[in-house]
Amino acid sequence: MVVQLVRANPVIEAVLTRYESDLGAEAAMYRNHVYRGFNLHLSLSGLRESDALALAWVSHDLGLWTARTLDYLGPSVRLAEELAPEFNVEATPQLRLMIEYHHCLRPLRDPLAEGFRKADRADAWPRRWGSFVAPVQVDELTEAFPYCGFHQFLGRVAVRYALTHPWRPLPMFRWRGPR
Repeated sequence: MVVQLVRANPVIEAVLTRYESDLGAEAAMYRNHVYRGFNLHLSLSGLRESDALALAWVSHDLGLWTARTLDYLGPSVRLAEELAPEFNVEATPQLRLMIEYHHCLRPLRDPLAEGFRKADRADAWPRRWGSFVAPVQVDELTEAFPYCGFHQFLGRVAVRYALTHPWRPLPMFRWRGPR
């Protein structure tokens, strides 16, 4: 179970408010995804809440809306790096690693980035890929932060992009992390 559920974080709230018009109808859906992932990451990795981690979570998929493409990892990294000074967060290589490789198909060497990857995967595929997350933990998080059509949204966006980009249908996936 999540030890102490983080229901609101000032960094996450400030960034979500700033990009609310970009997120449009998906604002609540994305907010809930961010908080489910953030809480899972804290719980799985035994971490404490931090501004750097909050910034990574709130910006990790934001490029999907701001750049309006499924090839959003680069734009998401740039957003995090641009926002970092405002929240007194150092734009470290680890911040970049967490965002750029959170869809990596193989485990990452960096424990913080690997925890991020696992938490995001557990939220996107809660009953299939999240074997390292107890079902009661997923239930607790989804009660606090409902999916709001998250999985249907992922499917719609992926299919639409794949139809128009058949040679590179899922550009956000990486086979392995950096060497």
